[in-house]
Parts: sequence; structure tokens; C-alpha cells
Amino acid sequence: MVNDYKKIVLLSGLKGISDHNFKIVKSLLSKELKLNRKAQYGYDRSKIADLMEDKFPKDAGIDTLIELYKEIPDLEDLADELKREKAKAKRKQTEKSISEAKRHRRDEPSTSQPIPTIHEDSKPGSGRSTRNSQAPRLAPATSSKRDQATQVSPETTSRGVQTFQVPLTSASSSTQAPGVFLAKKPRLKTVPEQPSEGNGQHPDPKKVMVLKATEPFTYDLRRGKRMFHATVATETEFFRVKVFDIVLKKKFIPNKVITISNYFGRNGFINIYSATSVSEVNGNQSMNIPTTLRQRANATPKINYLYSKRRGIFVNGVFMVNKKNETKDCICYEIQDNTGMMEVMVYGRLTSVNCNPGNKVRLMCFELTDEGKVYLKSMRHSNMKVIKAEK
Repeated sequence: MVNDYKKIVLLSGLKGISDHNFKIVKSLLSKELKLNRKAQYGYDRSKIADLMEDKFPKDAGIDTLIELYKEIPDLEDLADELKREKAKAKRKQTEKSISEAKRHRRDEPSTSQPIPTIHEDSKPGSGRSTRNSQAPRLAPATSSKRDQATQVSPETTSRGVQTFQVPLTSASSSTQAPGVFLAKKPRLKTVPEQPSEGNGQHPDPKKVMVLKATEPFTYDLRRGKRMFHATVATETEFFRVKVFDIVLKKKFIPNKVITISNYFGRNGFINIYSATSVSEVNGNQSMNIPTTLRQRANATPKINYLYSKRRGIFVNGVFMVNKKNETKDCICYEIQDNTGMMEVMVYGRLTSVNCNPGNKVRLMCFELTDEGKVYLKSMRHSNMKVIKAEK
């Protein structure tokens, strides 16, 4: 069993994470595994798995990883996966134990429940040895287990000894009960952390529910072009939407079901350019959007989570402004949360937003960039808005 757990720890728990997250895991487990600085830097995933097996002989450290991954936003889904893998290994071991117990009962003669009445030559009170009385159990080799448990010859019935069949029926029931337990509880679907991208042209209609939409804003001051951002979802995934025809704002109402078609996916966004691409669904139709999916779609990512993500993704969220530094070409803000700090570079029209240290600011469509350091950068379709402190 421990070997099965170690396999899960190594192949799913450690091999399945990024190098950055692996460094985090080694740092957080350094005291328990007695890792010095050199070991934290040099030990690979196999070596860490070996140390965890020694430190946690009961489960090779799989429960420790599960609890740890729950606290790392980027690894929450993997924590759920490890739980499922552990339960699967446990079920496999239980089934193996049941199978071995059945085989043992078949192969070993019983000393507690002699069954002398099934054989046609047996007679009550004849004093036959236990060894001879076992022969009838091997005779009905072609019968099913259910038949063996319930089949009684007329001769046995006439002799008044049905009672010797009760232990067989009880044994059959006891071995079947765990099987009923093992068949229960289907696996839960994984809730996505990131919006679905769906790159390219999509002519076919897609029914979605509107989760939220911003107010329209001018993104091109010279040409007076306007747009708004929205978040929509199906029952299994969510999407970020850029809408460039503000007439559609009246259709993007939270919890309203709409159909979108002829849209274009790019850089993690659905881009809608024409009002004809959105239609209302007849009647008061609804969709069952899981609560966890709604939370993921509306959540502000943690700063340490952003450091672990690939560069080029776009970020939405509400952050506390810690510092502000104005230059000729841009404004540099420092945002923070309880996991760390990150710089935000704001250019062009957004430099006119009156945002100061101590404010909370909502960032929309800021690109995660790495040019010598990791930071967020405003782009053509970005927007920011100072908001009141949220309770």
C-alpha cells in the first residue's frame, strides 16, 4: 500500500508540478524533511519522494502534499486529484484483500462449521471425520457461489438439517457488502482555474449565462472607440469576453442566458464585434452554473500564483495599492496581498486615473509580462477603476 502511495506522490504529486512550485514545496517541507539550503536547491523529485517515504511511512506523505496543495492556488485542483488517486489505491487494496480472503476460505478446510449433510453418503450422527465432511464442498465445481449458498438436496431437507447452510449464506453476504460500498460515489469534475481560450473563428452558436459585465469605456481616445468586458459561463467552463458593440450592453445582464455565435477567440478572450453575434434565449431559461465555477470566474488571483503562471496571460482582479511612482511615460504602482507584491505599469489614457497608495483598484485585462522582472502591464483594451474598500 505504501508503495502505491509513493507512486502517486512521485508521478502525480511531484512530477505534475512546475519547477517553481516544486521549489515552493521543498521550501515549505524543509523542516519536516530536514533539508538544508544545499539540499533544497539540489534534491530532485525522486530524492524528495524517497525522503517523504521515510518521514511518512504510513502513506509516503500523500496527505501532507494534499494539505499543502490546498493552500497553493495553482495546485488546488491537484490536491483534489491526489485525494482521488489515494481513494482509488485504497479501493484497489480493499478489493485485493477481499479476493485473498475468498481464496483462503475456498482453500482452507473449515474447523468451526462442519457441513456433513450435502454428500449423499453422509448420515447424521455417523461420526465421520471433518476431513471426510469437506469433500462435498468441492463437488459442485460448476455451480455458482449463489447456488452453493442456497442449493439443498431433497435428502438433506428430509433429514431436517437445512441449518447447515446458514454459515455459507452469511459468508457470502459478508464478502459482498464491501463491493456495494466500493461502487458508490462518482468522481467529481475538475473546476477550471483559467478561462477557456477557444482560439480562432467560431460560427456555431454557444449558449452561455452572463456572470458579470463592466460599464462601457473608451479605449481609443483619438477615434472615440468604446467597448466593455464581460464574463460568461457554461456549466463546465467560463470565458472572458471583449464586446466592441456597446449596444449589446443591454443583453449582458448578470444571470441572463444568451446565445453567442460568429465570435473570434484570441489571447484568452472571446471577441464580439457585431450585435448580430448575440441573441436572447426565449423564455426565462436558466443554467445550472456550479458555485465553485462562479467563484473561480470572479476570483482575484493571488500574487504568488501570478508569479508561477506563464507570461502573456491577461489578469483581472481587485488589488491594494501600496506604492506609486510617476515617470514621464508611465505610472508604476506596487500592488500587494497576503502572498506578496508585484509592480503594475500603466501607460497612456490610464495614467489619468486618480489612484493613490491605500486605494483598492480593479484591474481589467492587464498582461502578465516578464522583462527582467515579472509585472503587470496595461494594454490597448485594459481598464482600471478605483473602488471603495470591500467588506
